Amino acid sequence: MIRNSVVLLGLLVGGLLAGNSGAAELETADFYVSPDGSDAWSGTVAEPDDRAADGPFATLARARDAVRDLKKSKSTDIVVRVRGGNYLLEETVVFGLKDSGAGDATITYAAYPDEKPVFSSGREIESLEQVTETIPGLPKAAQGKVLAANVSGRFHALYDAEGLLPRARSAGFKTTAGRDLKEFRFPEGKLKNWLNLEDVEIIIRPSHQWMVNILPLVSVDEEAQVARTSIDGTYAMKSLGDSCWVENVLEELDQPGEWVLNTKEGKVYLWPRGESPVVAPQLLELIRVEGEIDEMGPTDVPVRNLCFRGLTFMHGDRYSVDEDDAGVQHDWDMVDKDNALVRLRGAENCVVEKCYFLHSGSGAVRVDLHGQENKIRDNHIEHIGGTGILLGGYGPGTKDVSIKNLVYNNHIHHVGEIYWHSPGILLWQSGENRIANNLIHNTNYCGMIICGMVTKFITHTGREVSRSIRRHEVGEVPRDPTIDDVRPYLHSHDNLIEYNEIHHAMEKLGDGNGIYIRGSGPGNVIRRNYIHHLVNPIGAQSGIRTDGGQMDTLVAENVIYKCTSQGLILKLNNRAENNIIAYVLDGSRQAKGSPVSYLRLTEGPSTGGTIKRNIFYHPGANASFFAQSREAQAKDGDKDYNIYYCAGNPEASRASLDRMQREGVDAHSLAVDPMFVDPENGDFRFKPDSLALKLGFVPIDLSKVGLRTDKE
Repeated sequence: MIRNSVVLLGLLVGGLLAGNSGAAELETADFYVSPDGSDAWSGTVAEPDDRAADGPFATLARARDAVRDLKKSKSTDIVVRVRGGNYLLEETVVFGLKDSGAGDATITYAAYPDEKPVFSSGREIESLEQVTETIPGLPKAAQGKVLAANVSGRFHALYDAEGLLPRARSAGFKTTAGRDLKEFRFPEGKLKNWLNLEDVEIIIRPSHQWMVNILPLVSVDEEAQVARTSIDGTYAMKSLGDSCWVENVLEELDQPGEWVLNTKEGKVYLWPRGESPVVAPQLLELIRVEGEIDEMGPTDVPVRNLCFRGLTFMHGDRYSVDEDDAGVQHDWDMVDKDNALVRLRGAENCVVEKCYFLHSGSGAVRVDLHGQENKIRDNHIEHIGGTGILLGGYGPGTKDVSIKNLVYNNHIHHVGEIYWHSPGILLWQSGENRIANNLIHNTNYCGMIICGMVTKFITHTGREVSRSIRRHEVGEVPRDPTIDDVRPYLHSHDNLIEYNEIHHAMEKLGDGNGIYIRGSGPGNVIRRNYIHHLVNPIGAQSGIRTDGGQMDTLVAENVIYKCTSQGLILKLNNRAENNIIAYVLDGSRQAKGSPVSYLRLTEGPSTGGTIKRNIFYHPGANASFFAQSREAQAKDGDKDYNIYYCAGNPEASRASLDRMQREGVDAHSLAVDPMFVDPENGDFRFKPDSLALKLGFVPIDLSKVGLRTDKE
């Protein structure tokens, strides 16, 4: 059975990066919530009285309702303090229009000073007992070591004190595509027509390096070696190598920590990896701020002026892609999807700050549809299955209402642990935002993605982007549309991406980047970021990439250091100015046709583009500083005042520059030592006599990059 209580050991909350509100803050509040409280009490005192006649509330929902009543007589700020301890949520706590702050007043739900309130939807699985009889199909190594319990319902994640427990999974195998996006062929013996087939899922990289699908099986023909899934794969179901496997079958439960759920039997099987209690998530969302959404119309009514501060959220379930979902580019996430622990859906001037998100199966924070002037700042996000922070507007059309949000000073790492393609931060159809001073590391794919719609999708009808298009606003489109036909509907415009540090991204997937932008509209600025140690040896990746169709983007004053394959990829009229690109690493699995290069032009024309005052520094004897395609020619733009230097062979630098000058570019560029203080160890300050300064290069102050302790 599943006990109606949350289990959380001290090791999970003992080291929160931003888990309290600070002792300097006043303890006074309008209402209090405590694990020792009662919803029958007034909620106006912080602790139960001696007679147990009054004290704090027991639930956040009760405090929310009390705030609604208080607003009738109080129009100024209202504060709810949440005492430390564990709170099990059986239902998502929803804040609607009735919960907005009045006028300019803010309603704050904050941790009590120096205490750590923890919200979880994880219920302990009780009655886990050792299975003494032989379990048919269970590997010999697991016999006698597996526990089982009766459970109800379906869940896709399980947690112990260490965090997410892995589902039982097979070894990888290779598939070939079937007749449609639901069908594939598999090698003999790799799949079975299991009695509980509806519980079994395949995980596959379908045809491309940049994403994974998790797809439930609906039929397996063992003789014909053909299987079908309940929903489409993003692409044809041809796996990249042995990158398809099956999960949640007893035959593969062969390691400590693994588990299997059989909903037909109503049982969960677990080979425990320790002695701590185990909890199953009951919810996808723990908190939802829900405005009045007019999906087809031009105007929404948002919730305003809420603040959540110093709270911890954990143990959400893993989301599944549904048949009618609409995906963002490459299905890296879904549009308007209930897949984050805290979700703002129709919100203005709301704040999520100093919160801690961990050990959950989906995302941490997302702002959907109408989202304006919200602030996501000073949070710690780690060990989650999906995206760290997502800002997502409406699909391509004329409704442009996801704007002017701030994502600042968040520490985001070990995200995408289930959906590998999930980045630290994702912007889709959301513009005029400032994304600054975030530290992102240990992601399985990109650190940050800014995207909208690639031109061709406006004529498509599938799940990826096309299903989100607001056809009633777009109207008829040409059979062969151009970027000018779709530009008015691209809303990830005019974003400022600055002072972020990204390292150790791209740990599992390929063809990705530290920062990626495509189909996002004009005016985006990517500046003063530090991207380093993208060291996975797979090729076709880069520190920063402006991808196909992206235009009018400025990439300036960034440091790209020790990244594999490429430093910077530019397309069309985008501009690269005052960047340092150093120590590009060779990928041992470099993709064919994707040479190592410091700067690469791959889509033209390059008219209007600039490549000026950049420094390319290679420690070895020879380097491919620059590569271009036939249609993307640097001479069509403005390429000059750059420095190229091979520390191991300065003459090679001169030869490389000579070739470029013969092609009509880099007339004033130099092949000289830029005289960094200590490039091997990432110190790119200049010595006093550096010629870079005479070329007009502006020094990049890395001390301002990444997490800040001072106030913004």
